Amino acid sequence: MKVLIIGGGPAGMMSAITAAENGNEVIIIEKNKALGKKLLITGKGRCNITSSIDIDDFIKNIPGNRKVLI
Repeated sequence: MKVLIIGGGPAGMMSAITAAENGNEVIIIEKNKALGKKLLITGKGRCNITSSIDIDDFIKNIPGNRKVLI
């Protein structure tokens, strides 16, 4: 099947990946020059996270703002 995704943000890219993994031919149409452009303004991409690892391991590996004690 041919699948057309309109919008290359996080949801559009995840939809395209899922469609492609299911054997579909996928085309993404995006108005910006690059896919995921708006994702870069969401805390360096840390606000949109998808993972299948254990939640404790997941949280330990999220970069964040850390207090520096002097």
